[in-house]
Amino acid sequence: MANYFKQAKPRSKVVIFDANDDIQSKKGLFTKAWQDHYAGMIDYRPKHKVVDVDAATNTLKFEFNDDFKASVANVVPEMRAGDIAVKTGLATANARWCEVDFLTFESKAFKHIHVLGDAIQIAPAMPKSGHMANQHGKTCAAAVVNLLTGHQPPALPLYANTCYSFINSREVVHVASVHRYDADRKTMVAVPGSGGVSAAASELEGAYALGWAQNIWADVLG
Repeated sequence: MANYFKQAKPRSKVVIFDANDDIQSKKGLFTKAWQDHYAGMIDYRPKHKVVDVDAATNTLKFEFNDDFKASVANVVPEMRAGDIAVKTGLATANARWCEVDFLTFESKAFKHIHVLGDAIQIAPAMPKSGHMANQHGKTCAAAVVNLLTGHQPPALPLYANTCYSFINSREVVHVASVHRYDADRKTMVAVPGSGGVSAAASELEGAYALGWAQNIWADVLG
């Protein structure tokens, strides 16, 4: 949005209200991009939890902070598993997320029910990205096939993750990681020394990002 405003409506401003205490991913890269490309245009405000929205006046209401009236507001609801998971007892982690066996993605609350995507309680340091969801889906599908045919699912799954973010129309940054199953802890753990973040935004990473997108769309959508 800031990239569009910079070109078409340079007097506009993007205000980001975040319920978290700070930026959760790629903090250094994002703050540098805001300073280098959008100085004075992006206003990031942490510790702002939205509790209500007056749609008639585009006014955001916060738990502790003053109301804010926006010209256009994009409100992201508080994250949790869907109502069907909560009401059926699948959301066993604080009534928000579904705990699963990471070898099969079978619910820890109910046998033969497999849960994928943003609804699950993630493993330590595991992102909820599209790339990771793709890895989860393949692991789950392979496990279900094995279980239906009387075999054990793979014992040591390995997931790779990459998440790209466009800084402007051409330059991109990324974060990457690798995760493997820890049999003793019965969860996925980040492989020490794997992955990391971009040194800086670049057009080369923009080409990588578009290549990644084309490949994962082909893989997921056929």
